[in-house]
Amino acid sequence: QPVSSKYNKRNNKMDEELAKLVKVVTPEDGDEWEERRSRWNLFSETEATVRLVAVPKDTDDVVKIVNWAREHKQTNVGVRSGGHGFFSSAEVVVDMREGFNYTTVDEATGICTIGMGQTLGQVDERTQPWHVPVGVVSHTGCGLLVTGGVGYLCKAHGASADNIIECTIVTSDGTVHTCSKDHEPDLFFAVRGAAPNLGVITQVKAQGYKHPDALCTLRAWPATSDNLKRLIAWADQDAVLNDTNMTVYIALIPSPDLKARLCAIHVVCVGPEEEDDKYRELIGQLEGTDGDTPLLPTSRVPFSTPQTIFDATFPKQFWYVSQTYFPGDVTIADAAVDDTLNEWSKIPLGPTVPLVIFEQRGNQTSAYHKFASDSCAQPRFGQRWEAYVFFGTQDKENAEAMRSQGRAVKDTILKHAHPGGRCHFTKDEPARVDFYYGPNTDKVRQVVAKYDPNRLFASCNGMEF
Repeated sequence: QPVSSKYNKRNNKMDEELAKLVKVVTPEDGDEWEERRSRWNLFSETEATVRLVAVPKDTDDVVKIVNWAREHKQTNVGVRSGGHGFFSSAEVVVDMREGFNYTTVDEATGICTIGMGQTLGQVDERTQPWHVPVGVVSHTGCGLLVTGGVGYLCKAHGASADNIIECTIVTSDGTVHTCSKDHEPDLFFAVRGAAPNLGVITQVKAQGYKHPDALCTLRAWPATSDNLKRLIAWADQDAVLNDTNMTVYIALIPSPDLKARLCAIHVVCVGPEEEDDKYRELIGQLEGTDGDTPLLPTSRVPFSTPQTIFDATFPKQFWYVSQTYFPGDVTIADAAVDDTLNEWSKIPLGPTVPLVIFEQRGNQTSAYHKFASDSCAQPRFGQRWEAYVFFGTQDKENAEAMRSQGRAVKDTILKHAHPGGRCHFTKDEPARVDFYYGPNTDKVRQVVAKYDPNRLFASCNGMEF
């Protein structure tokens, strides 16, 4: 990657000053530089250029980095918290992996103390048999804990952000804050959703829960309207919808050889083993139907199996990512299914790998909906279903076309859904802040202005405050 054109004599001097304070990695460091500046979404590498990577060993080092950035008016400071993120527009990256790669569990309470230099997979492995609600791709960085985080436990216990008890963050004035619902509640509200634009989080405390290994299945059928509607209807029957230990994802996916279009269902049951007969009977309604292809036969597996099953589906490449939601505690309308399937079917398989994922959040009694929409920065809309568009390509020449294809599918879904939640995190997308934070936008802006008046982090994570 070329060194930024902004890497001039002034930057040389100020960067040398930082190197006297903490470990710094620059293009002169060869392979280590390539590994540390590398990013999961290649749009981050074509649309923003990293100038240096700072590697703190402890919180004091983080304070030194932040103070250096403020004194030199260095904006576009971003944080790498262990794994991949949707987008990074940082010139200076703070790589937390050396000094903050730890997790401990209080066995009496299940409260987990998590350093922000790990992947979600590392956190989940270290908390066994306790599980903090996290996302479903294990190589995601644990920064997702404070920017939402939905997965197989959110119907039972809420999103990751709902289970944060305490958060330690260094803000742009170099102050170390330990915030909670009772201490600096405005910061605690905003950091759970807008953390990258408020400072550098060093550690969180989160509630973990003991669950048995999961009963899972992953099955696919030809991508027809009837099959997709049948899977949605199955998931919306009371016995599935009302069970907070049952999570359902339904997706439009290409076959592994990119020659066929499939609709698939992933069911993860985290209830006790004594309930397996009930779960098997429900899943049995799908098994053996016309075209059924079991990709993971119904079985009880280690919890790490569903947590890692989709890792290979999300490699480093150019990504377009969007989220919408279907308002209310209602099913997905047939017209929405037909329109989405028709638009998705237009995408040539090959250079573009198009995924559309419908995730069920349960009815209004699920834990995900028990947290008020303004309890943290990321709002809730009372939705039963959300739709994610994940379009990817390895081909740089196809990247812009892929992004246009993804946006076309998102726009089609929006004929029946509302914008909201995790958004594109690419710099060309308008209104990213409002799209993500919805009715909480004004309050989030106020808190960001209060705690980052120096605007060190205002444009991190693809946002622009």
